[in-house]
Amino acid sequence: MSRLTGFIGDRIEVNSVLIVLCFVAVLILASQSAASYPSYFLALSMLLSVRAWNDVFRVGVFWLIATLLGYLALSSLWSSPFVWRDVFSTFARALLVWSFVVAFAECQQRGQLRQWLARALAVVGVLATVAAIVNFLITQPADGRLNGLGQLHTQVIAALVYGVVLIFALEIVASDRSRAWRSIAVIGVLVIAVAVMLSDSRNAWVSVTCGVAVFALAHQVQDRQRFVAAVATTLVCLAVVLLLLGSNESTRELVLPRGDSFRLAIWSSVTERVLAHGAVFGLGINSPDETIVDDMTFLHPHSMYLSALYQGGLVALIGLLALIGWVLAILLGNYHERDAKLALGILGIALPAYLLDGHELIDKVGSTWFLFWVPVAISVGLRWRQPRMDL
Repeated sequence: MSRLTGFIGDRIEVNSVLIVLCFVAVLILASQSAASYPSYFLALSMLLSVRAWNDVFRVGVFWLIATLLGYLALSSLWSSPFVWRDVFSTFARALLVWSFVVAFAECQQRGQLRQWLARALAVVGVLATVAAIVNFLITQPADGRLNGLGQLHTQVIAALVYGVVLIFALEIVASDRSRAWRSIAVIGVLVIAVAVMLSDSRNAWVSVTCGVAVFALAHQVQDRQRFVAAVATTLVCLAVVLLLLGSNESTRELVLPRGDSFRLAIWSSVTERVLAHGAVFGLGINSPDETIVDDMTFLHPHSMYLSALYQGGLVALIGLLALIGWVLAILLGNYHERDAKLALGILGIALPAYLLDGHELIDKVGSTWFLFWVPVAISVGLRWRQPRMDL
């Protein structure tokens, strides 16, 4: 009873459990609203305990995160059509993301969150992936591509999130002292690799490969400068191989079996709208960003960077790029830390993937939290625990 009382009284332990529940819910619950309930309790917990963590305000990157989230939320005020309910929803989602970043960063400093989250994702991720593969084999979808279960109802998003789970599984293989958990993680790596292949998403294939390569190099190369050089060399080699395959008519279908999936036409149309109506401040985060190409409707710009430009203009895009640069600088500055290497591996998936997909930086718990806000939160945690003079 005393242990239970101590656990309940330890808000960081409770917050850690809520964070794990947030991510597990994404993998198994089809309803985003249902999966978001743990994040509501997490936000409430953080708001009620502000005095316990308000020293995060001395962390510089925290202010950039808050500014970017706040600005994108404010852009709902000049969105068209203007709906007060949408404005409130956007600010609420921004608060959820903000509270998650701070809570994750605080829990990370305890050290147990990475282990809890990695193990939970290894188990639930493997089960969810197996279920998705079984469903794929039974239903035999017409397009021959694997969809995820839970909220991962599109091939690309499912494969990218499974890729993040794969990085956590590799972290267990590399660092966990338990042979049983390492065995589970190895099985997870194999199962998830199969699921990513069955998604038939070239974006996911390349991005997950990049993330795994970055994670592996981070654990093999001890010197930070050599790591950066190795990653740059690997990316250049991968780009050259893809260009060679794409330039040859006999191998082009291997790289682009569906052509460019109308990406160039979508990007051209979205860019024209932004330049015509809101290059500096954007059209607003709640403005419809649907694009019609050849009588087909595409629901978003299919690029996180272009979506930031559309929603918040150059101000948002520059803010996003500045945040990415600052996060990378922090992670490389703490290169010896296992958490930093984990975050680098996840960003190795997200940054190239977001060139061709993604559209919501501010959202309830979902794929963006896996791919982007986790490494951002890790960078905040790494800076937060450093001496005041270094911040």
